[in-house]
Amino acid sequence: MDIDFRAIGTSILQVLVVGLLLGAGLPALFALGMRSLANVPPGHPFDPESDERPPTTTAGRVGAVVCFGLCVLVAAFGVVVIVFGKQMFGK
Repeated sequence: MDIDFRAIGTSILQVLVVGLLLGAGLPALFALGMRSLANVPPGHPFDPESDERPPTTTAGRVGAVVCFGLCVLVAAFGVVVIVFGKQMFGK
């Protein structure tokens, strides 16, 4: 019985990288989009007791759309892999 430690190490590394990217990277990307929505123009007075939300800059909105769009694409790709995984990877 021969144990291939290199293949085991490679598999563990692949699972670790994908887990870090999807487990920490995707929520971080979503948080970056939320932070981008909170981007207020310079010099705008902020009153925490007011119910009125300060305006978001155009760059903040664009950044949020990009981040949220990437999150949706990754989630959709995950669903496609789950549903059509056997046809895609042949196993």
